[in-house]
Amino acid sequence: MVTQDGDALEVQYRHTLENLGSEPGLIGTIFKKAQNKLTDPAKLKRIVSLIASEGPWIGIGVDVKGQIYEGLLEKTPPR
Repeated sequence: MVTQDGDALEVQYRHTLENLGSEPGLIGTIFKKAQNKLTDPAKLKRIVSLIASEGPWIGIGVDVKGQIYEGLLEKTPPR
């Protein structure tokens, strides 16, 4: 259950991204230098609440995860 909101949730989310970025292996690679692009705390709370209520994505098939990843890549501006 999501108990934090506002600044406290944003700080926790930022720390979570930093911790994931320091993990070894693929997780660390994926989250290295990850940034919170959500400027509206209400939207962040909604997303976190949805993830909490829907459960982890571990049960999603590889094809679906691939489509999600490709969609994110398409929205990422080139460097």
